[in-house]
Amino acid sequence: MDLLQFVEWVTQISTLALLASGIPICFDVYRTRSVANMPFLFFLVGDINSICCLAYGLLLDNHILIFLNAVGTALNTVYVIMYIMFCKKVIKVAVSMTCSAIYLAGVYVYLYYIVEDPDAISDQLGLISSVLTFMLFSLPVLEIIDHVKRQSSEGMSLSLLFGSLVCSAAWYAYGMMLKNPYISFPNIPGLATSIGKLGVLWWYPRQRVSKKD
Repeated sequence: MDLLQFVEWVTQISTLALLASGIPICFDVYRTRSVANMPFLFFLVGDINSICCLAYGLLLDNHILIFLNAVGTALNTVYVIMYIMFCKKVIKVAVSMTCSAIYLAGVYVYLYYIVEDPDAISDQLGLISSVLTFMLFSLPVLEIIDHVKRQSSEGMSLSLLFGSLVCSAAWYAYGMMLKNPYISFPNIPGLATSIGKLGVLWWYPRQRVSKKD
């Protein structure tokens, strides 16, 4: 097994583990009939991102991108459907789903009716997917800010944190080995936020809580 194959295996295992992290949340939602702790927008944006990355993988004929994003699309779709089933804020969900559909339709029209050139389509879709992934991996910054404000690392999963760190590092290495910036670049915020969370875990003890007035 050469280095590229090893990185591919690490990338697949770590990504599948992270994608499956929503399964316990779904079981909890089904048990409690409450979506209070379900990150709907994260799963919805993740679904859109998986669809775009899947299309990009098909254009590149990259089996790693195709397999992982096919799984990602399936799981994120299930997570979104689970949220819709138990959410009482119908208007909020309808608006979010409509905006998502409009976005995907807009991407399709832009690529195949405006760009048209096959090579340019691949490049533009890679850029679109890269930006979406960058945004998705930047969301944990808000969590870090919240923990710093509370001066506590309570609620932060160490296993999920290390999983995110390994996954981001593997994808970054994989993109660098393929010399594809659209794969490597978006994982920089993933690495940064994971390191930032490690800093929060080290700096703030779990038992410490925010000060009361």
